[in-house]
Amino acid sequence: MPKDKRLILVANCLVNPYCRVHVLGKNFPLTHELTAYLANTRTGIIQYHCPEFTLGGYNRNPQGRKQYDNVFFRKHCQETFAIPLKMIEEFINNGYRLTAFIGLQNSPSCGVHWKKHKENKYGYESWMESDDQPDEVNEQLGIMTEVIVEGLQTLGIEVPLIEFPLSAPIGSPEHRGFWYQVRSAVEPLNPYLTYENAEDFRAYFLTTNHRNDPEIDYVEKRPAKLKALQTEEH
Repeated sequence: MPKDKRLILVANCLVNPYCRVHVLGKNFPLTHELTAYLANTRTGIIQYHCPEFTLGGYNRNPQGRKQYDNVFFRKHCQETFAIPLKMIEEFINNGYRLTAFIGLQNSPSCGVHWKKHKENKYGYESWMESDDQPDEVNEQLGIMTEVIVEGLQTLGIEVPLIEFPLSAPIGSPEHRGFWYQVRSAVEPLNPYLTYENAEDFRAYFLTTNHRNDPEIDYVEKRPAKLKALQTEEH
């Protein structure tokens, strides 16, 4: 059986949370488990520069998809993705497989399921979802995600579009569903993978700190966990 040489395309902030707009947080726990899993499965990571960061900088204000949906931002996204797209083409030509694209939940640029969002009286769209979601939601891709899909189509490539559940708690249906989608894309021939056990790998990775060193314990630094640890120490 030929070796499965795997790649995955991810939004920049999934590996570097510091480039996220401030309201989305700059925490690392989910980034840790994602990169640990990809490293362990020998899946190469291709990133592109964050289009919002490279256009608006670190201190940019959060915006909705509507504000980014213009010819100038789309051109910036196309230019941003040009080199990663060439890299993907070169890898494909040398026997690699692009497994999926992972975007970011509720991102107007790199999201996969942009739903109805709040708007002010001037028609400016908020980054916050509307409280009254219609039964039939017209979900849209983020602007950068659309550009990525269009670019991959020029190479004749179609891959699953998966959304990183930034705000979903561990063990939730969103978190479990995310891992089932990722692992199904990366490990399509795994006969033991099920929706129920899709995130079972976490216990192993998080106790070995993703370096496969059983002597090193990893403490998951979520705010609630940190607060509990600090309480115990005092």
